[in-house]
Amino acid sequence: MPPHLVFGAGGIGTTANSFTFTWDTPEKVSELLNVLKKLDILELDSAAIYPPGNPWNTETLLGQSRAAEKGFIIDSKVFVKWEADKPQPSLDENGISSSAARTLELIGADKLRTLYAHMPDKNTPLEETVLAFHKQFVAGKFDRLGLSNYDAAELAKYLAICEANNYVKPSVYQGCYNAVTRKPEEELVPLLRRHNIAYYVFSPLAGGFLTGKVTQAIDSGDESALARTRWRGESAFPLYVSDFDTPAMHDAIRKLRAVCEAASPPVTLQEASMRWLMHHSVLRDGDGIVFGAKTVQQIESNVQEARRGPLSPELAEAVDGLYEIASRGAGGAKM
Repeated sequence: MPPHLVFGAGGIGTTANSFTFTWDTPEKVSELLNVLKKLDILELDSAAIYPPGNPWNTETLLGQSRAAEKGFIIDSKVFVKWEADKPQPSLDENGISSSAARTLELIGADKLRTLYAHMPDKNTPLEETVLAFHKQFVAGKFDRLGLSNYDAAELAKYLAICEANNYVKPSVYQGCYNAVTRKPEEELVPLLRRHNIAYYVFSPLAGGFLTGKVTQAIDSGDESALARTRWRGESAFPLYVSDFDTPAMHDAIRKLRAVCEAASPPVTLQEASMRWLMHHSVLRDGDGIVFGAKTVQQIESNVQEARRGPLSPELAEAVDGLYEIASRGAGGAKM
């Protein structure tokens, strides 16, 4: 069985100077939930800091739209406080317990299916974090412990402490993975499989890069279509730009586009990338693909394309070869 689709709730809400948020009222969120339910997508991936720049707004709207009452599973991540662009202590006992309590209050639930550490907390001893999560588990605040954005070495240390003290172990891990971001296959994924940890992946289209729109804009000489996106201007996301907007990455996209257009029938870059992730990657039954969208049309097309089944051998090989091409550049080598 292939992995299943999970809707990324980070696009729910609104922030100052935001140009990209669509689902910013309880009424609009309710409409979104109706669309997702019709598509049999009932898992929502949330976080206390969502949407970025306006913490708790996502979960406030999920509560106001009664998502939990309507049968949706809402997974969340512990709040991370930032000061001067640096994360502050968050995974101590008070930080974890207070964040979980507020999330549950906002969404109107007694327990979370999954509570994640959003990222490692370098300011809190790991032993303290592990024990604090265990206490919340024993108190019945969540069913599954999740870790997000930990590297393989950090995850291994966490697991070792759990095993030494008989604490609750993480049973789900979330990180970035797609056709051009495959470094996790080297050490992280084997570690997850050895410990029977589900792998939930975000950024399945590399922030939209695998749709080809960034390369197309550059090739056309007109980058106006990228204004006010994560790729250009005041809303640009530096990590996406540095990791994907490189000559090697654009070369990989051009080569894949040619193969997709020559296929019978032709497929889009987006469809090829989503179907590869569903049917030809390291993901398997029990894993999840977290995707986002700004419009109903995007949601429906993403889901429809992802569920069309495996690619032809030729297309699967072409997408599989993206990483080798891309990793010749600085961005791909880091991924």
